[in-house]
Amino acid sequence: MRKNPEARMRAALSFLRRSPASTASTLIFLVAAVWVCFNVHRWKDREILQWDTDGYYLYLPAALIHGDLFGLGFLDRVEPNNFNGGYAFGQGRIRVPATGRYCDKYTMGTAVFELPFFLEAHAWCLASPGCVADGYSPPYQLAVALSSACWAWLGLLVLVRFLRRRVDDATAAAAVLVLGLGTNLFFYASLAQGMSHPVLFFLCALLIERTDAWYAGPALGKALAIGLCIGLAVLCRPTAALLALIPLCWSLTPNGLHLLARHKTQLLAAAGLVLLCGLPQAMYWKAATGHYLFYSYGDESFDFLHPHVLQGLFGFRKGWFVYTPAALIALAGLWPLWRWQSARSTSRHYVVMLCCVLVPFIYVAFSWKMWWYGGGFGSRPLIDILPLLALPLATAVHSAQRWKGWLRHGLLATLFLCIALNLFQQWQYKQGIIHYEDMTFTRWVQVFGRTSASGLPKFP
Repeated sequence: MRKNPEARMRAALSFLRRSPASTASTLIFLVAAVWVCFNVHRWKDREILQWDTDGYYLYLPAALIHGDLFGLGFLDRVEPNNFNGGYAFGQGRIRVPATGRYCDKYTMGTAVFELPFFLEAHAWCLASPGCVADGYSPPYQLAVALSSACWAWLGLLVLVRFLRRRVDDATAAAAVLVLGLGTNLFFYASLAQGMSHPVLFFLCALLIERTDAWYAGPALGKALAIGLCIGLAVLCRPTAALLALIPLCWSLTPNGLHLLARHKTQLLAAAGLVLLCGLPQAMYWKAATGHYLFYSYGDESFDFLHPHVLQGLFGFRKGWFVYTPAALIALAGLWPLWRWQSARSTSRHYVVMLCCVLVPFIYVAFSWKMWWYGGGFGSRPLIDILPLLALPLATAVHSAQRWKGWLRHGLLATLFLCIALNLFQQWQYKQGIIHYEDMTFTRWVQVFGRTSASGLPKFP
């Protein structure tokens, strides 16, 4: 029976009372991200929207302020910012010779999640004398920044809900705090906002939580939520279609497969919702290019015969395990998770599912020709699947409670050092000590622990 709003509120308050530490850890993340945002002032200098972030966002001012979704002539009237001598907004637009119209290089999913924050910024600008309501003045830039922080925070909250079904509150708190502050999720929620990754982190977390709930008790509403998560993720980033492997591989057992077959109507409804989510993008491409499907990346492409998996994981340019060592510790938690016997016998199933998702996702991510994905800190495409590491990380922390004192304290100290190293290196990035895409092992050794770039050789 469906809960009424009052019952839902009571259930939410009950959950908060049972999970004070883990909820507080997510709030620490949010406060820290917002604090960095307001103290770095990139939004005041209109520097949030650049390159990819500019392209993701372009749909909103084009459609809702200027009514010029395909001509984009208004961009010529928007004053550039001062980044690198002058950044002209609208770098994501490409002209389609066949139609004479412009098309946004990026899909519209991220803009959908930025919409509520954009509308508030627009209302503020309309009501504030002297504020330019063009979609690019500081309030709009701040809205994009806060959008990234909030969606990442909501993703951590969803993970708390999922983890509390299996571990105690303190363990869940430690896991989400490490995922939030010990990975480059924090970088893209506090300093380089506006990318698709915080949104995809949220969608992946919600997909995991809803899939877990569906297998515990199949229902149409849960199935539709699964389909919505996948559809919106694909709308944000087409390669996120691989996230469909999470519900499909959640329980690769006769019982799990029988459950899928028995509720195929719900699965079809979820699949239909995935397609429905992609309909606005298809209609936009049709109007802009004359085709329902359009590849907007030009010469940029995948090279599946020559992936850069080792460089992507262990390289000092952008290696996942180099700049996010907490991910390596979380993966080490797969072993205790495999051996863990809990009230719900899904631990081994989860390990199998994680491998079924992680392996192809990593292969596809690092098959992109520009496998380091341009400027940024660490391996940003793998932020999208960080929620998968929450349970093995929590399991490692939970298992450590039975270890000898020095082993237990050693793991907790290591996790603390991962957070400290992550935050320090992101500060180094902000200071220009760590380069945005030209790091090497030699340079990494040179800058390790440095608080100034003075005396270091210049990058090419």
